[in-house]
Amino acid sequence: MKRFILLTLLLAAIGGSVSAQNKAQEKKLPADAKTVQLTIPGYCCKGLNATIENTLAYEKGVVSWTLNQEQKQVTVVYRSKKTTPEKIEKALSDNGVRTEHYAANPRAIKDLPKCCQPAARGEEGNCKH
Repeated sequence: MKRFILLTLLLAAIGGSVSAQNKAQEKKLPADAKTVQLTIPGYCCKGLNATIENTLAYEKGVVSWTLNQEQKQVTVVYRSKKTTPEKIEKALSDNGVRTEHYAANPRAIKDLPKCCQPAARGEEGNCKH
């Protein structure tokens, strides 16, 4: 139980620092910056936020992002010389996030919170978050 609480606090701290970095980066956009809005039909609750944020934080060429939980979309600002919307969507799916054009990686689904796993597989979920 203590490990779970510590892990939760650590993830919250990392998420907060990543969000702060994103806001700082938005002010100075590179010349090749483009914006894309990706639909995430596999989004079920806030339990998936850490996976999405960590994936985008480490994806080469991603400058910033904004997650719209109600609309199940993420708006991504990226460098067109370094990545494409397809690569970003593929990275999300490789980490267990079902996107509009890619199914979630079955192995990565196992690492998601239990409540998010059915939605990642495309099934009806019972998410209560």
